[in-house]
Amino acid sequence: MIYRISILVAVAAIASGCVSTSYTLVAPGATAFEGMQVSATGGWNQAPPMHTPSMQKGAVLWTHDGPLLDQLIIIPGVADGEPLMKSANKSAAMPLFKKDMLPNEIEELTESTFVKYFGEGNAVVTTRNLRPQRFGEYRGVMFDVDATVSENPEYRGTAGAFIANDKLYMLFFLGAVPHYYDKHSAAAVSVIQSATLTGGSNVPMSK
Repeated sequence: MIYRISILVAVAAIASGCVSTSYTLVAPGATAFEGMQVSATGGWNQAPPMHTPSMQKGAVLWTHDGPLLDQLIIIPGVADGEPLMKSANKSAAMPLFKKDMLPNEIEELTESTFVKYFGEGNAVVTTRNLRPQRFGEYRGVMFDVDATVSENPEYRGTAGAFIANDKLYMLFFLGAVPHYYDKHSAAAVSVIQSATLTGGSNVPMSK
């Protein structure tokens, strides 16, 4: 699916263009927050909340070389009836997550979220290669992303998501191509695929 949206690559428009001293180095190994756990190698930096006002409570943005070049967005525990992100435009209602969404609907939710948040005009974003993926004991999906942004490099990335206990857990990576995508994609995909919950019973995503 293709949408034309005003976007500085996911949330780059609301984040600093480079890693500053206000960013926090993410320690290698397991990191847990909001009931979700991921494992990462070294080199990631977490943006401070003041740089990510569109994020829901508990969501974070990680980067190696700055959000305009690469970013990994981690969104844990979106409840039924809630949006993935906050809207900067109060008149533009964000699409809502529903606990019974099918895999293709999760993909569409991700795309339409960016459409509603950034508006139309400055970019073309496509998603493809929707595929099943296990996140620990949980069944979910992954899909690939391509973005062409006005006055910016082209971007490529990967998203992963699963539903557990009626909540959505989403991870989304974008990197400028070819250099930054090639440089950080393997590490980002490893983080995405490592995602699981710190506890609770399995609620499989519908096929």
